[in-house]
Amino acid sequence: MDYEFTAEMEGELDAISRGEKKWKEFMKHFWGDFSKQVMEKDETLTRADVNQPRALGHDPKTGKPVSVRLGRYGPYTQIGSRDDEEPPRFASLLPGQQLDSITLDEALALFAFPRQLGQSHEGEPITVNMGRYGPYVKCGKDNASLKQDQDPGTIDLEAALGLITEKREFDANRLIKAFAEQGIQVLRGRYGPYVTDGKKNVTLPKTMNEPESVTLEECLELIRNAKPKPDKRRSTRSRK
Repeated sequence: MDYEFTAEMEGELDAISRGEKKWKEFMKHFWGDFSKQVMEKDETLTRADVNQPRALGHDPKTGKPVSVRLGRYGPYTQIGSRDDEEPPRFASLLPGQQLDSITLDEALALFAFPRQLGQSHEGEPITVNMGRYGPYVKCGKDNASLKQDQDPGTIDLEAALGLITEKREFDANRLIKAFAEQGIQVLRGRYGPYVTDGKKNVTLPKTMNEPESVTLEECLELIRNAKPKPDKRRSTRSRK
């Protein structure tokens, strides 16, 4: 921390509170210097500069280095390096785990996934694994996220089956109508019923107040006339 800068900033703010300085002039001066530094860093910094790994130690089984770093989808731990003959292994950090405080043992424990829990009543294997959005259980084609108080390292078969059952019941109640051959479904959503072809989601207009009676032709027309979503990356680049 730059204590000199902090002290100077406190002095400036105190002067504003006493009416000795105008806050607009202060903000104009501060923002000018700050934005200039940001632009300079934006032009010179690379992803590698920002994403510096934190070394934790070595994997006792392979002797390879273990590190943590920030990736596109969040913090993760890595065993090995890209220079090895074998590709490195990756595992996402659990919610609550931090890059600057996770230990070697905690990082190594993440590579115990997927855990095999057993089978469903239909004979489908059930596993618990780590995903982009956190821990989840998998049974056949169905995935269900763990609840906040459930530990992926200790969850048992019964609890996992409960999550899968809840997910299947939710999906069954969510489906209003399906046109299987065309891959189109009418579903209940947070903001009302909508039609989807797996790529585009289109909210049904209020004039279609009986979603159970919507036809395939109406669904196809809604999807065909749907406005494309704005490209956020393009709009961000245009502002630079």
